[in-house]
Order: sequence, then structure tokens, then C-alpha cells
Amino acid sequence: MTRLLTSLVCALALLPMAYAGTPTTEAESVLHCISTRASVRQYTSVEVADATVDTLLRAAMSAPTAVNRQPWAFVVVRDTTLRATLAEALPNAGSKLTNASVAIVVCGDSTRMLKQQPEFWVQDCSAATENLLLAAHACGLGAVWCGLYPDMERVQTARTILRLDERYVPLCIIPVGYPSAPVSPKDKYREDAIIRR
Repeated sequence: MTRLLTSLVCALALLPMAYAGTPTTEAESVLHCISTRASVRQYTSVEVADATVDTLLRAAMSAPTAVNRQPWAFVVVRDTTLRATLAEALPNAGSKLTNASVAIVVCGDSTRMLKQQPEFWVQDCSAATENLLLAAHACGLGAVWCGLYPDMERVQTARTILRLDERYVPLCIIPVGYPSAPVSPKDKYREDAIIRR
């Protein structure tokens, strides 16, 4: 594990190289997945298998959490009518939901949040969401993060449509499917975003 972490840290210096060529080491494969992930909004009609969805959920639940509280819940939405209802009520998700094979709603679970600092759930569930997005990309799928929280109107709309108990706070909806066309990643590295001390 230590050797893998050391390799990853060293390979970060070579991140631009991850855009080209075929990865040959475990570290390069991880960095290639990170650097080539892109938001995918259009999908084919091919269904995403349940086993693949389970793989995505396992990846999501591998994320770090404050005091290991794991304050998350995941709503897997297969039903086309339900996804269409969500799409109509949540324009930011819209058609992405209707043409995806499945949508995964990442929620905070208030019964598992830290009592002293409950808002850490946002960081925990965001880390889970990024893991899910990377796993989707690694599996040849496309996905996109459609935000709900902290817009409480969106939160309540999703909660109502999905018939969720008040203990669940929807953070985002992730439509998932097989990309209908290649999507090029954006190079988001900016030297001016780094403060060196």
C-alpha cells in the first residue's frame, strides 16, 4: 500500500503525460482515469447491468468519511416514469435523466451524521460521488453530477418524488449510461489556482 501511494504521489508530477498513450503501471492507470474523465450528458439505449451498478456503488462507498460515519444512502432509479418526473421537476438534470439507463441519487443520512458537526456529510457524500464518477468512467460508462443540495427547493422536490423520509438529504443526481459519442476531457490545471508557501 505504501509503495502504491508513493507511486501515485510521484506520478502526480507527471499528470500531463497521463493524457497520452496507454497506461502501463497501476499508478498510470489511476491517473489516466482521473485525467480523462469528463461529464457525459448523452447516452445510448444500452442498459447498464445491475452488477455494474453494484460496482459503482461499491466504489462510492470506498470513499473516506469523517470519523468513518459513512453518512450516505444511494437511491438507484431505474423506473423510466420516475426518471421522467424528476427530469421535468429538475431542469438542471432534465433530458440527461430521461436518456440515461439509470440514475443514482446520492443522499446524506442524518441518522449517521456527526452530532457535533453534521455538515461534514457534504464532504463525505461528495467524495463518494467523485468515486462513483471515476468508477463509471473506468467501466466505460458516462455520467454527470447534477447538483441538488444546498438548493432546498431541489432537495425537497427530489425527496418528494422519490418518497424519501426526512432523514435523507439528496445531494445530487448522477445519470449513468453508455456514452452516445466520445467526450473530450477538459484540461483544468491552472498554475494561478495554486498558492505555494
